Amino acid sequence: MKVLILSCILLFLNHFLLGQDFTIVDDNSFQTTINHQLKKIKPVFIHQYNADYVDFKSTNKVTTEKFSEPALPKYSTSILIPNQGNVSIEVVYDNYYEINDVIVLSSKGNLKRNIDPSKIEYQFGAVYSTDEFYPGNLAEISNPFILRSERGIHVSIYPYQYNPVSKVIRVYENIQIKLKYNKAETGINEIENESKSKSFNDSYFLNAKTKKYASIEENGDLLVICPDSLIETMQPFANWKNQKGIKTKIIGTSVTGISTQSIKDFIQNEYNSNPNLLYLLLVGDNAEIPAYIYGNSGTEEIISDTYYGQLAGSDYHPELFVGRFSGNMAQIKNMVDRVLEYEINPSAGDWMTNAMGIGSGEGAGIGDDNEEDWQHLRNIKNQLTNYGYNQVYEFYDGSRGEQDAVGDPNSGIILPALNNGIGLLNYTGHGDINAMVTGNFTSLNVNNATNNGKYPFVVSVACNNGTFIYGTCMSETWLRASKNGTPTGAIGACGSSILMSWAPPMQTQDEMTAILTESYTNNKKNTLGGLFYNAQLSMLENYPTIDGEEVMQTWVFFGDPSVEFRNKITQNLVANHVAQIAQNETQLSVTCNEEQATIAISQNNILLAKGLVNGGIINFTLPNLTSDLPLAVTATKQNFKPYQGNIQVGNGPLGNPENEFELLSVYPNPTSDLLQIHVQSQSTTQLSLLDLTGKEILNFELETGNSIKTIDISTLASGIYQLRIASQNTQKLVKIIKK
Repeated sequence: MKVLILSCILLFLNHFLLGQDFTIVDDNSFQTTINHQLKKIKPVFIHQYNADYVDFKSTNKVTTEKFSEPALPKYSTSILIPNQGNVSIEVVYDNYYEINDVIVLSSKGNLKRNIDPSKIEYQFGAVYSTDEFYPGNLAEISNPFILRSERGIHVSIYPYQYNPVSKVIRVYENIQIKLKYNKAETGINEIENESKSKSFNDSYFLNAKTKKYASIEENGDLLVICPDSLIETMQPFANWKNQKGIKTKIIGTSVTGISTQSIKDFIQNEYNSNPNLLYLLLVGDNAEIPAYIYGNSGTEEIISDTYYGQLAGSDYHPELFVGRFSGNMAQIKNMVDRVLEYEINPSAGDWMTNAMGIGSGEGAGIGDDNEEDWQHLRNIKNQLTNYGYNQVYEFYDGSRGEQDAVGDPNSGIILPALNNGIGLLNYTGHGDINAMVTGNFTSLNVNNATNNGKYPFVVSVACNNGTFIYGTCMSETWLRASKNGTPTGAIGACGSSILMSWAPPMQTQDEMTAILTESYTNNKKNTLGGLFYNAQLSMLENYPTIDGEEVMQTWVFFGDPSVEFRNKITQNLVANHVAQIAQNETQLSVTCNEEQATIAISQNNILLAKGLVNGGIINFTLPNLTSDLPLAVTATKQNFKPYQGNIQVGNGPLGNPENEFELLSVYPNPTSDLLQIHVQSQSTTQLSLLDLTGKEILNFELETGNSIKTIDISTLASGIYQLRIASQNTQKLVKIIKK
């Protein structure tokens, strides 16, 4: 063993090392060998209590975080391990060198966000009087966990060991970790049978066949659980999801029961029988679909929805992307309307290319990456801007330059920016059940918003923005909001159900930004659930302790996790197909102008087939058709407006669908009373006025030729409707706004 002793701070500056570079040396059914190589960087010293201290937190993303003990660098990765057997660890290294006469700053612990870190004094506990190297082990492994079909383990290393009595740091170079697998011994969280799940792959792990953080599939089915009284309200939502290619099933609580155990048992059985299940939407407030209570964190109950998606093993890695629609019937309808509008008829403009960051001026010395909240959000702003976002509003406590105005922000400047239109809102700071403290932006402000049609995804790193079981929390308000009878608010909102820890959730925001800006090769997530929960997995890898587990459990996702996130100006999809198919015909081809668009074929809201466009075309083999109802052809892709067309089933006469509507105008739009429709068509035209749930309100017919129809909608509630204009061969949908 080679030992190099350094006694000079200048040499320490030159040789100080930071960073993590894990590589796989070998990987087989008996052993996985991992190398870790540190990278050089200069340290930061801070002057405290009449002495200079090495502040590892300033130069490292994650450090050990036990209160009053030395804060030393910690690096973690995830490893795929065999389905059965026990795991042991062996650590070797090339050499180490020592740095003499230095004092390492202590950790303030994993503070909650109701505390200002700057007001917490550094303390130096019993470890600082102990004549031995801390933390002692060069590496540790977590208990094995299961992520859908794969079994894994977190590996953490501590290449810096510090003796506080002798004031010596040992820096271990080129640490090698050997994970040894003993299948003769029973292990934790074993997988007895090979899973057929396809919605995750093994790319979460360092030793995966593909590069880590390569694409994790979002292609899966959706289960909706709701009170029986809300099934009819949710049916149009399920119909659209099936039509677009997400196989969706609604189950009432008369079937699942209303206890946490009976609901969890039902979901477990569904997952066991359908390995393609990926999305779970809970519909109803806590009284209808109760959150799971794990116990207490301090004086608070640990409130969790993620619990319902943790279906394999005794760990905290979710198998399902879980969301919640919380509210009464009218509020749930508002949420359904918002999703249908967002996915089917998004508002025009570039609003979705705008984002917002609201952040406190606190967090120095304790935030993830050692960032204060505003610095963290500015780094996110820079990533979004480099990716192509048009504008990222900066609302930070204090005067931070660039686009941040002088002084502290307030709701008077935040609300107009929200109303102007944003697609993403990151909040990082202090919070309460109904407030973001920075900017004093509250649920009342959300309810006063007029951002109809322009709905952001809100990710809140703050205390209690998701505490929904004791009243209406801010995240619920984002989803319930409406103005003049039409939705406002957000398409999704993530808020903590308890006092939130400081650093771990910042990593979730960082990773979500990295994923949505396509920072990883072949790693693109389209859905809100895919973005949020994959980012949560990254958080859990970096913080594989009770602190990270608590964030995973208590960060509640309000909204539909299967929604495709919009972050670019909406384009149109164009698809072509036959207008008619014989009932006994099973071959069908659809062409499309966009590669990798999803084409789904459904009949009577039952999904028959779907696939991805490759080479401009997709060829389907349909099941035998037992009905002569028309086939719905739906093409979807992120940041596109869906194509929706029909194929007649049977041998009836067909006209020429080209230029079917030679003239089509609908005006005035918006309107408060009369709506005039002018259609010039080659065939009889059927007009249907629908609400956003698909329910038909009016139905009438126009004769062939040049026809004008005026209808009175003054008695209808204000809101968004759809006018379906259909001939024998084609149809068009026009968004109608009733003032």
